[in-house]
Amino acid sequence: MKQKENKEKNEKSEKKFISLLSDTTFKHFFKIEDYKEFFNTIIKPYTNMDISEFRLYDTEFNSGNEKRDYRLDILLESDKCDLIILIEMNQFPSEETKYKDRLYVYGLLAKSLNSGEDIKKKKVIQINFNKEKHPYVSKGSFYLMDKVTNREIKDFEIYEVYLENYKGIRYNGDNKEEAYLSLFTATSYEELREIAGDDKEALKIVDELERLGLDDKFGLAYDNELMQKKMINTARNWGYDDGKEAGKAEGLEEGAKAEKISIAKKLLNIGTPKEDIIKVTGLSIEDLNNLLEDND
Repeated sequence: MKQKENKEKNEKSEKKFISLLSDTTFKHFFKIEDYKEFFNTIIKPYTNMDISEFRLYDTEFNSGNEKRDYRLDILLESDKCDLIILIEMNQFPSEETKYKDRLYVYGLLAKSLNSGEDIKKKKVIQINFNKEKHPYVSKGSFYLMDKVTNREIKDFEIYEVYLENYKGIRYNGDNKEEAYLSLFTATSYEELREIAGDDKEALKIVDELERLGLDDKFGLAYDNELMQKKMINTARNWGYDDGKEAGKAEGLEEGAKAEKISIAKKLLNIGTPKEDIIKVTGLSIEDLNNLLEDND
């Protein structure tokens, strides 16, 4: 009896806490059919569509930078409609992250043209789950407007979800979406179970997280992601905050300019108006004219 108690004690002490907020965790759950209802609850409010109709691409779509740290999290596409759903989990949100997310949207718009006689552009919906608190809203939406006609550009929709605004919410039988978003803010298995209450879908998520906490292979991937993100953020902070040191800020600025030029080329190739490209990329009209000259 004592041996069993010691074994259970050791298992508990060795169990790593696995956050639902991690890209590694998020992708793991998204690939398993058994958790589709959970994700439907938090995604359907933005798409008005059941995600079971969409197929998942385990993609490494690049925003223009050759480095592998620029990866999108979830890309969903369906043969039944001209819509792409792009989902980003931003564990360390920053201005750089937001810029990267926008690049994904415009890059996907550029890639969504099918070659041949029937050229069709697909709409892109991007949903960004951000680990941050917003002082005014829990959800936000963004759109672009044509500068000349003052009309909304309807090729895409961007939604921001501020997860920390949901912290402290517990399932009460009538608040599934809010409680599910609150799960992303938990920092212990005890807190996860308090949030889930008696909701079966939420409890399935918690059970799997606890199982993953004992999986050494998954734990390695989880830790590696966390370490890489911390290193990337540190490098970015050094670059922006101390530009005098070894030209770090200059290097980042050059990299950002290269990314803007890359996406501008794609948008020019599909006939996007210059005014829209300037709003999207921040490039000057001179930059765009130079690109057009290079293409001739």
